Amino acid sequence: MVNVHIHEFQSAGAPLDEAALMQFRKHWAGYQKLVDNNYLCHRQVAQLLHDTLTTTFDAPFAFLDIACGDASLANSALAGTLVRHYHGIDLAEPAIELAAANLAGVGYEVDLDHRDFVEALDDRPEPADISWIGLSLHHLATADKVRLMDAIRRATRCALMIYEPARRDDEDRDTFIRRFLAISKESWQALTDEEWNDIATHVASYDLPETTAGWLDAGRQAGFSRAREIFADPAGVLRVFRYDA
Repeated sequence: MVNVHIHEFQSAGAPLDEAALMQFRKHWAGYQKLVDNNYLCHRQVAQLLHDTLTTTFDAPFAFLDIACGDASLANSALAGTLVRHYHGIDLAEPAIELAAANLAGVGYEVDLDHRDFVEALDDRPEPADISWIGLSLHHLATADKVRLMDAIRRATRCALMIYEPARRDDEDRDTFIRRFLAISKESWQALTDEEWNDIATHVASYDLPETTAGWLDAGRQAGFSRAREIFADPAGVLRVFRYDA
């Protein structure tokens, strides 16, 4: 049985932008080292998500993964749960291809969308039971975070969980970036200098983390009834928040 359905994805022919594809593969290799060495606490977060799913749902449920990447974290978290349907959305075609390979043969239905997040959410025929977004929402400005979280709320029955960097309440963005890069430079020993510099450039250029209070407030502005922090990494850089519909 074919269980993976890909939408809005050109699987035949050469990539439209070979340079962009090569750049994706270059950056993805460095990111994969972060995952493999658990530098960003992926194992603890996957276990937390798994435990939440097993304790929350005693009947088959639908799982929505926004900015799904290669779906490896979700695939790990969903193992042994009652998931019946997985919907992953990502803006990068190569990520969708990786997700399809990682999810091939799983015991639940899979839909993968290569398209705009809000557009894909608005097109869902029915709400998901629970939604997840990891290490992606912090790239948006505050108003855009709220806008996307509002679209997720409207597409979700039970809860949204997010896994993102969070500033201390007394930190501005520049102070947080300096602290984060100092921690990573010292501890991410598996990276080459080039890989670390690539990630550092990305973080300094694109990361827009909220404070813990800001993340909680964004969920409330989006219309969630309850917002709370449920995990913080030992370095005080990454946090998981849960928002109940």
